[in-house]
Amino acid sequence: TLKIALSLASNLGDPSGDVSVTHTAEGMVSKSEASSLRQLINDSQSFPSELRVPHSPLESGTAASQVLVMGPDDFIVAVVSSLNRPFGSGIVTPSGILLNSQMLDFSWQNKTMNHSIPRPQNLLQPGKRPRSFLLPTIVRPSEGMCGTYLCLGANNGDRALSSIVQV
Repeated sequence: TLKIALSLASNLGDPSGDVSVTHTAEGMVSKSEASSLRQLINDSQSFPSELRVPHSPLESGTAASQVLVMGPDDFIVAVVSSLNRPFGSGIVTPSGILLNSQMLDFSWQNKTMNHSIPRPQNLLQPGKRPRSFLLPTIVRPSEGMCGTYLCLGANNGDRALSSIVQV
C-alpha cells in the first residue's frame, strides 16, 4: 500500500500551470481509483517491480521540528517545519532566523541527491513550490468530540509516510 502511495506521490508537484499534477491528485482521492489500486495489493507477494518507488532527494538527518497542540476547546494544530539540513541554507537573517534550504526539495537535472531521474512535475522553476514529504497528521474519532486523539508529524523524505502509518 505504501509503495503504491509513494509511486503516485512521485507524480505530484506544484499544480499551478501543470494539469497533470491536478489530475494525479484527483485520482489519488477517487474511490474508483482506490478500488482498482486495491486489486494490486496482495499480502503473499511483493508489489510488481515495474512500479518502482522513487526516492526523495531530501537529505536525511535531524533537520525538522514540529509543534503539536490541542487546546481545551478540542482544536488541534499540527505544524512541521523543515530546514532540509541541520543548518538549512546556512544563511542567518540579521534578526537571527535561520533560512530554509527549500531548493533541495526540487528535482534537479544531475543534482538530485540520490542521482535518481528528476521528475518533470517537480523541476526547479521560478515561483514554483517544491514537493515536500512533511506530514503533520491529526487523528480523531469519526463521530463526536470524545475519544482518543493523536497528533504527530514526521520527516525524512520518502520514509515519512511509513513512519506515520507505523505509529
